[in-house]
Amino acid sequence: MGLDVYIYEGAEAFRGAYSAFDRFRKVVVEATGGTWPDFPRDDDFWWHFGHGYTNETHPGLYEFLCHSDCDGYISPKIAGQLADEMEALLPEIDKAGNGGGHIDRDGGYGTVARKFIAGCRASKKHRQRLRFR
Repeated sequence: MGLDVYIYEGAEAFRGAYSAFDRFRKVVVEATGGTWPDFPRDDDFWWHFGHGYTNETHPGLYEFLCHSDCDGYISPKIAGQLADEMEALLPEIDKAGNGGGHIDRDGGYGTVARKFIAGCRASKKHRQRLRFR
């Protein structure tokens, strides 16, 4: 069992284990200077943006970090914002290197982020939701 994030069949943004997606989101929020908890999670602590990042200034990243990791969708508009916001973090994401499991299989965090960004851009271009399943 794992997670597929796609626009339509054959146009994927992410495919892998839920744990790999969790590690990917951790690297993304840490690229902002923020924090992401390890498992098991403390009920009082979820994640925090770094300085200068808020849900108002970075709505795409906010949606990505808050989104269910097993169902639902991100709108094409928010997907486009997410692509731009995540792309700005690529220098920091690249520093994270590999991540084990599906992250390594897919080329490391930087490659996974670039694929996710491409999926977000395709979502916006084709006016199709970015679906989580």
